[in-house]
Amino acid sequence: MRRRLWRSLLLKAIQPFGHQFVRWLFIGAALLLWLILIVLVVLQQPQDNGTNCARATKTDGGGVQPQTKNCDHFQTQMHTIRADLIALKNENIKLKKNSIAFRPPMNQFDQNAQRLYSKSHELARRELDRLIMELFMRLNGHEHLGMPKEEGQREKRRLNDQLLHLLAHSRKFAQVDEADQWHRRALARAGSRIQNALHALQHPADCGKARLLLCELNKGCGFGCQLHHVAYCLIMAAAVNRTMVLERDGAEWRYSRDGWTAVFQPVGTCTFAEHVPLAVTVDQFSGRQQQNSTRIVRLPVVDGLSSRPPHLPLAFPAELADLLLTHHSNPPVYFIGQIVAFLMRKNARSRKFVEEALKRIPFGLGPVVGVQIRRTDKVGTEAALHHVREYMRWAEFWFAVEQTKLGIPLEKRVFIATDDKSVIEEARAEWGQKGFVIMANDETAEAAQPSNRYSDRSLLGVIADVHILAHCSFIVCTFSSQVCRLGYELMQSLQGDAAERVHSLDDIFYFGGQLAHEWEAVGEFRAEADDEIDLRPGDLIGVAGNHWDGFSKGTNRRTRRSGLFPSYLAREKWRIVDFGIFGHDKNNGSDDGTQ
Repeated sequence: MRRRLWRSLLLKAIQPFGHQFVRWLFIGAALLLWLILIVLVVLQQPQDNGTNCARATKTDGGGVQPQTKNCDHFQTQMHTIRADLIALKNENIKLKKNSIAFRPPMNQFDQNAQRLYSKSHELARRELDRLIMELFMRLNGHEHLGMPKEEGQREKRRLNDQLLHLLAHSRKFAQVDEADQWHRRALARAGSRIQNALHALQHPADCGKARLLLCELNKGCGFGCQLHHVAYCLIMAAAVNRTMVLERDGAEWRYSRDGWTAVFQPVGTCTFAEHVPLAVTVDQFSGRQQQNSTRIVRLPVVDGLSSRPPHLPLAFPAELADLLLTHHSNPPVYFIGQIVAFLMRKNARSRKFVEEALKRIPFGLGPVVGVQIRRTDKVGTEAALHHVREYMRWAEFWFAVEQTKLGIPLEKRVFIATDDKSVIEEARAEWGQKGFVIMANDETAEAAQPSNRYSDRSLLGVIADVHILAHCSFIVCTFSSQVCRLGYELMQSLQGDAAERVHSLDDIFYFGGQLAHEWEAVGEFRAEADDEIDLRPGDLIGVAGNHWDGFSKGTNRRTRRSGLFPSYLAREKWRIVDFGIFGHDKNNGSDDGTQ
């Protein structure tokens, strides 16, 4: 029984190395056994054998008789041993060469994972998660499930609990065989490719000859909006292979008297002051087809474009399409996140401030849910009012799913980023009693008030909030908030596939000035009410939004009718466009996450 157990363990240990390696392993063992037998034979010979060949013994008659029998036997044995040792030495040399040849490469398991988890597999797995989540939304959209109130609420709780367990187990599949680490490694290498390409674009060999694209920093909107405007500029610069330069080098910035470089690194080596002569003609941007002879062009705000280039968000590079579709749930968000990460590279001043802010949040003790609540000047104009309990309910839901998935209790830590200090006080008073640990930067909330907003302290505070949100395990916010979207985008550059680590109380993800957001119908639906629309498989739908109750609103491009349709019957129609500058980086390993 014990021998059988050892044999089983041995077979399991050597299985990954293949039959050829096993063969050489047994050959090596046999040779080692043969060497041991030879040594034992040698040790059993008389100690004076070595001298008997040279000695002679006296006979009874006084003569001399050489011990030829013993000598011949010993010499024959020594010749045999010597030949065996030479043969063994040669076999050992061959064995070393073959063991190296048959040794599994370091990246074998990543390659196996690539074959096991194909793009189709990963798309299907994510679709399953999405369908379960849409079912959960549909259930929560009904108050009593059409039953008497008490009975309906009881049945709803039971179904909610069942769906919670289903979600938890479904999300475990993303971590089977350490697939999450495989995705993270592949996305880190994709990120390096994008960052290297952007660095090369923004650091040309000769700024005096480089083709430049001018971008105005001071768009008439808030911090998050201005960051996204510069991100749009960099995306278009990448699309037309031009170096982006901020007008007047971003020195005149309403958020800091010291300009862009008060908190961020320069966007590149080419400067407006040195490389955009006053007398030079600057043409208006007209797209990728613009003549190369036009050295400097000025990009208008996205709303002022005369035509809509295909590279506008939510497009992402064709050079990275297969990689991103395999490893990320929302490639456009990942791509925008890399653009934002490049622009938000911290200088010494902001790095120190952000690092100190991050240290105050105990990320090392367990997951933290980030909640971003924008109030003051946005509510009633750009966004509807959402109460603190609406945000906290989704934080509570995420902790419930995570605890079920991990099988251990978790301390419910929540970080609140807000421009309204009373929000923090309300959350601590109500939800602190329910076992939540509420964390926030009260000084940042105070500095974010409209009267203090255009100060360096306020600017550093909002940058720190964005970075803290990006480090959280989950974000609850409203996507109508630009700061919320910045944190979510930056999260993708730090945490791999974090596309599903967010819940927006209002809009689905969008980028200001984006091309039409389209979904494709995957099933048939017959409208049963005046505010619903018919769907056929393959129909393109211009999406207006998700109502988070199992239904979304949009326009069927085929019928040209607008209305509601079941969210689970449609999925993303990706915009994949050739950028050119993000080609394969030979110095950065393969695209599948292997070295």
